[in-house]
Amino acid sequence: MARFAFIFISFLIPLSLSAQAPDYLELVKAETRLQVLFNQLYSDSLSDKELYLDTIRREFTESLSMQGAMDFPWSRLDKIGIITSADQRLRIFTWHIEDDYDNFRYFGFIQVGMKKGKSKLYELKDNGKPQRGIMKLDQSTEDWYGKLYYQVLTNQYKRKTYYTLLGMDFNNGRSTIKCVEVMAIQRNAPQFVRSLFFNGRDKVDRLVLEYSDQVAISVRYNQGADMITFDHLVPFHPIYENNYEFYGPDGSYDGLEFSGGWWNYREDIDVRNLD
Repeated sequence: MARFAFIFISFLIPLSLSAQAPDYLELVKAETRLQVLFNQLYSDSLSDKELYLDTIRREFTESLSMQGAMDFPWSRLDKIGIITSADQRLRIFTWHIEDDYDNFRYFGFIQVGMKKGKSKLYELKDNGKPQRGIMKLDQSTEDWYGKLYYQVLTNQYKRKTYYTLLGMDFNNGRSTIKCVEVMAIQRNAPQFVRSLFFNGRDKVDRLVLEYSDQVAISVRYNQGADMITFDHLVPFHPIYENNYEFYGPDGSYDGLEFSGGWWNYREDIDVRNLD
């Protein structure tokens, strides 16, 4: 009986691999097509961006809707941002184009994992609105303040899962913006969560940091501190107060700590020897 079971299983394994192979091969082909399109989109000789953008959006919609697309790594798409939550429930693809020195457009798709290996797909549609200093906003996938997401954190509080997104907007030729905002999944749909940041005085919808394009700052999760840490920004000279094109780091750090279901602002964090 044991021998029969072994023989039976040995027949099942190649059959299973054979059944999965067509889907995997189609995903590989789709990835190759997208890779070629992005190489062309960012080519210096490209004359018609809109044609390639439309083709990329259609190709992404079809590719990310395929069976097995949620589990496929898409690792060859190295010209765009791809982030995946720790619980594998959320994956976000973002990319951008530069129309001119002061104008950028952003594009993206969100995959939401469901049961039995299925997923739902949502497109992020850039509203083109400026986001300088906007801490309170009603944001959705259909009305999205465009940016490139480069990190996602997964936090739980009272059976609810929050996905904290770290992103960057090139803004214009004089300043750059980095932001932190939160998303949750409700009824298998991604939704931006409001009023989850507390700065000691007010509840706001996100953190926004604008600084000179002549400097670089860090906004990232610091494992040693178990919080999001970021450079404290100050004007280069007092005369530039509130003119964020002339802001940069002063060598100190602030942070956001997830506690009690909120992101709480912390000043003057010592990040030495914490990583």
